[in-house]
Amino acid sequence: MVVAGRIKKVAFYCRMNHRDRDYTQFYGEIQEVLNQKYGEGNWEMKIFSEIASGADPDRKEFNRLKTEIQTGNWDVVVTMKADTIARDWKQFMEFMEICESNEVEVICTRGPEIAYPIFKRVKQFVQDYFEGSDCQ
Repeated sequence: MVVAGRIKKVAFYCRMNHRDRDYTQFYGEIQEVLNQKYGEGNWEMKIFSEIASGADPDRKEFNRLKTEIQTGNWDVVVTMKADTIARDWKQFMEFMEICESNEVEVICTRGPEIAYPIFKRVKQFVQDYFEGSDCQ
């Protein structure tokens, strides 16, 4: 949604593999998505890029992004796919909880998986499966 006069602060999280290190290849695609969603000139972006395993809990840029989300620095996190966020379910859910509790939208520019619906389905499963237990 475009709100007149409101600039969205966008964090682009890009986790690259060891073969393909050029995150700039995604700029055009990301700009198109953000322009369609918020309007041209209604967003500003900072890049959080690293070459690391999506299962590594000690990713420097990933952890810095989580901290900055918690301090209110971002309105939106954009990434290519949900598995770019994390290839570890616990890390993925923790990241999405941080975003949800800080009202930060998560946009995936490529599918088929999109982070927020996956997050909601897992939360619903946990609620349904562990309802009434102390395992949550």
